[in-house]
Amino acid sequence: MVLHSPLIALIIMVVIFGSAMIGMLMSRVLPEAHLSAETKAVVTASMAVVGTMSALVIGLLVSTANTSFTARNANVADLSIDIVKMDNILHRYGPAADPIRQDLKTYAAMTMGDLFAKQRRNRTVENAATNDVLSQIQDSVIALKPTDARQTWLAAQALQASTDISSARWLLVAEEMSAFQAPFLGAVLLWLIVLFLSYGLFAPRNLTAIIAMALCAFAVAAALKLMLDMEAPFEGGITLSSPPIRLSADPLQHALDLLGK
Repeated sequence: MVLHSPLIALIIMVVIFGSAMIGMLMSRVLPEAHLSAETKAVVTASMAVVGTMSALVIGLLVSTANTSFTARNANVADLSIDIVKMDNILHRYGPAADPIRQDLKTYAAMTMGDLFAKQRRNRTVENAATNDVLSQIQDSVIALKPTDARQTWLAAQALQASTDISSARWLLVAEEMSAFQAPFLGAVLLWLIVLFLSYGLFAPRNLTAIIAMALCAFAVAAALKLMLDMEAPFEGGITLSSPPIRLSADPLQHALDLLGK
């Protein structure tokens, strides 16, 4: 089971709401002294600190995940732009660069398959075979034999563009490796369990209170699920078991459509 699985959100909701229900059950067996107005005031003040801390951390985690998601989305766009830019440079170089342009189109297609494959098991941000194709492209550019200053400049620009492509791809790899860590989720979940347990302990035992706590648990679970989805942006949008939030493949697909034209 992976962190971005929708089952995680369901587990979080059940655990949080379950802690509230346990609190309601505990209120039936605890002595009256433990449920007095003075005790309620102390618990309420203590849980205000836990609630504030939980809200701040959840907000920070969602903000961090959104920043990471936006950065990855920008990197995919930059990668697409660099591929199109290199193709245009090679087109200006002349017919001698046509085989390299074909290899570049192969590289773009392989990159599309790596990042946005429909089958989750086929997705990989780091693919040695794709990197080998890019290395071959760079070797081919180096092997070009310019006949004038114009072609010399274009060959140098093409090589620089290939370096930019490599940098953009490795940046995606680095961002994928710095993924969200499970202990953060565990700590926040523990705080929420304590918080909802206190809610249930002093809540009136009626349907309205139960529904309110259920909706609150759903909202918290949805926020955490949103954060986890944004931390796995290449995994979503394919099946019902995948996160609905996913990086757009449109820039790379557009670049692939433009190659060779």
